[in-house]
Amino acid sequence: MTVKRSILKCGRPLLAIGAGLLFSMAMSEQSHAHPHVFIEANLEVVLDANGNATDIRHVWRFDEFFSSSLVLDFDENGSGVLEQDELDMIAKETKISIAEYNFFTEIKNGDEIVEFETPEPYFVDFENNQMIMVMSIKLREPSSMSSGGFKVAVSDPTYYVAMELRDTGSVTVSGNGKGCSSEIYRPDFDALYEKDAERMAKLFDAGPEDEVEASDEYLTWVHFSCKQ
Repeated sequence: MTVKRSILKCGRPLLAIGAGLLFSMAMSEQSHAHPHVFIEANLEVVLDANGNATDIRHVWRFDEFFSSSLVLDFDENGSGVLEQDELDMIAKETKISIAEYNFFTEIKNGDEIVEFETPEPYFVDFENNQMIMVMSIKLREPSSMSSGGFKVAVSDPTYYVAMELRDTGSVTVSGNGKGCSSEIYRPDFDALYEKDAERMAKLFDAGPEDEVEASDEYLTWVHFSCKQ
């Protein structure tokens, strides 16, 4: 599947609600190389009693620089700490913004795209000067985990936002998932560059108004294998 997204839109769902400083950086020639926002991701797949996937849960920790920009923009009472109503506003705006980009989430079972609902619940918090985003995504239909074809991508294909799953310790399977294992497949940038150097250059160096295309091989995927 080919994904086509505007770097301006894909990079700015989070950027646009951050500080003007980050926006200025994104607009400068020196800042065209990506990424601009860094996220430490954690992924959970929830299984039902039959061992089928029913929900995807994300916990994302944002870098301190971007997180501090949100404090500057949303701390309306100047307390230096984001109150609950201010956190709720961040959650509302980010949810609207990244919805257009599938919440940086792609789900497949074999060659079939697995559709999902809008995340609920969806909220943000701050811990150790970093924003934490938590979302639960319900699949429209339970998806079998026994075929070995179930996989989840947690990625921004334009690399404007760097999504990092450190290792399989960042991935869990809950519910009826005792027989499940996971493996992370990251893009082979050397091979991709050799295959299409021009596209790689566009992905990493495109300006805010440019559009690029990136196929599944440009994403970071978590593959799951579950025994019945």
